Amino acid sequence: MITRRGQATVEWLAVLVVAAALAGIIVAGAQGASARRAAVERSLNAIATAGATAATAPVPPLIGALALPTIDGASIVAIAAQLAGAGIAEAPPGSNGGPGVDVFTDGNAEAWCADFVSWVLQAAGHPFSGGASSGWRLAWTGDVRTWFVARAAFRERLVADPQPGDVVWFAHGHVGIVVRTRGDDLETIEGNAGDAVTRRTYAHWRLNPDIGGFGRPGAALPGG
Repeated sequence: MITRRGQATVEWLAVLVVAAALAGIIVAGAQGASARRAAVERSLNAIATAGATAATAPVPPLIGALALPTIDGASIVAIAAQLAGAGIAEAPPGSNGGPGVDVFTDGNAEAWCADFVSWVLQAAGHPFSGGASSGWRLAWTGDVRTWFVARAAFRERLVADPQPGDVVWFAHGHVGIVVRTRGDDLETIEGNAGDAVTRRTYAHWRLNPDIGGFGRPGAALPGG
């Protein structure tokens, strides 16, 4: 949970950061793609830091035999929310690239929903391991599911109790960040959703066969 005062502060920070990013891109234009990407990456890191700083509320504990260890998922959601509000999208559409996207993918032109999740978890202090880019980046959605399954940190849809900050895995080959459940609705933030970082809501999510299950960042076994 982000307080109203904290949220307002972060929103203003995000506006300033995005403005700085645009200025950085213009200046870096004469210096080449590497400099442009570095400018955007610095801006996204600032957004992530602002979001994590504003997130203070712990996630309530789970109850039941299938419960997973809990973490404070508020920082994961806050970082994803700031990125969703920053207008990050492919440029041009359909290119799997562009400012911001190139940071998530570490410069690789590829479907980037898993890259987005990987970047957010790393920024929040719960990185994947064993992937690309020195370990933190899992570029394939199947690897995301496998990573959680191998650590007993994945629950199938029908038995899951998704919490803010969890990773939702879709059977059609897609992943996103859980914002919250509200009644029968599942709210998410996803990369590469309509070529952008996008908020989505799924009604009657537990009846949706495309929602395969959920992974719990931070619930992985030590050394994973």
